[in-house]
Amino acid sequence: MSIGAGITYGFLFVSLYFEVFLLVAFLERRFSRAPQRAVLNEATLPTVAVVVPCFNEESTVAGTVESLLALRYPAGKLELILVDDGSSDGTRAALEQFRSDARVKIFSKENGGKHSAMNLGLEHTNAELIGCLDADSVVEPDALLHIAPVFENQRISAVTPCIFVKEPETILQHMQNVEYRLSIFNRFILAAIGSVFITPGPFSFFRAKIVRELGGWRFAHSTEDMEMALRMQHEGHLIANAPLAIVHTSTPRTLPALFRQRVRWTYGWLRNAVDYRHMIGNGKYGNLGLLVLPSALISIAAGIYFFSRIAWNALISLREEIVRIQFSGLYPHASFDLFYFNTSMMLFLVFVSVAIILALISAGSFIGTGSKRPPLSTPLFLLFYSFLVPLWLGTAVVRAVFKTGVSWR
Repeated sequence: MSIGAGITYGFLFVSLYFEVFLLVAFLERRFSRAPQRAVLNEATLPTVAVVVPCFNEESTVAGTVESLLALRYPAGKLELILVDDGSSDGTRAALEQFRSDARVKIFSKENGGKHSAMNLGLEHTNAELIGCLDADSVVEPDALLHIAPVFENQRISAVTPCIFVKEPETILQHMQNVEYRLSIFNRFILAAIGSVFITPGPFSFFRAKIVRELGGWRFAHSTEDMEMALRMQHEGHLIANAPLAIVHTSTPRTLPALFRQRVRWTYGWLRNAVDYRHMIGNGKYGNLGLLVLPSALISIAAGIYFFSRIAWNALISLREEIVRIQFSGLYPHASFDLFYFNTSMMLFLVFVSVAIILALISAGSFIGTGSKRPPLSTPLFLLFYSFLVPLWLGTAVVRAVFKTGVSWR
């Protein structure tokens, strides 16, 4: 066996092992999406502060705040902290229309990034729980009622929601919709095995006391949500998931915008992984240290490797085909004879991997919507999106190695 084939089989084995592990963990969990009626008991519900960091969000922030004001939660236990983080458009004016509501506090500051806006909110609240909602997202009315009761378990210090793509329109957004279903599954099962390493911006909540003890949010290479999750896990805090707490977030409509966003996410993850490298492979941190963090890093390497190998083999095959045509004058034609069907073990493993991914996407759809069918755009996701991912992975790796940094927009 050649070195290249050995590397390929190695990556395929690790990928299959991790996918099967997650699927088995889900089946053992026996998640049931039976309707759960949240009981409103003002005596036991904690006080909550939701921070909305805003930077040039005049077109979307009003819808975000309106969805928060529509939350079914005791008015006396909910406060909204709207932070204009140095916007240069009409964001401030869009926020001012909500000033008359007793639940709303509005602050303006020089641009310092999302982490600074969150820390400002932390300074101006005495609420027991503090969370964030990005200014391009909206929440379902019962979302907070599904999150707050989870904190009755005193071991839990953070809770993540179930995030969907808000009103997908472009083909690219529909493919992201499939990706988010897969993320719903991952977030649910990683919480079940105590290995969450991201507390996403749209509507994740924390015990304010714990956040203060940890020193607040940090810049963290423009990915404060990843760093906070790693820091909490490092200090032994548990992060749970509330799959019935539904949030809808805006996603990039164009490829350049998506590319910039994902380069930033991957770059931040890699730089944070370097900062917390002592957790990788460390049994002290359980499944997170022994399995999840190493697998996340290997998946980046595998994505880049498979894309590079496929592209290289395609170029070699194209060159050989051109030479063959030049010498023989015969052009290739399609053949559906089963004799020519590739039955290699490697191709079989690829098909198995794709089948498992389909199962995970279906599981994510069931967790989020109760439907066992994956979105109709799933074939597009499998055929095209998987070839886009290595492009931003490779770019992020180069930037992480040379520490060039990334821009938010």
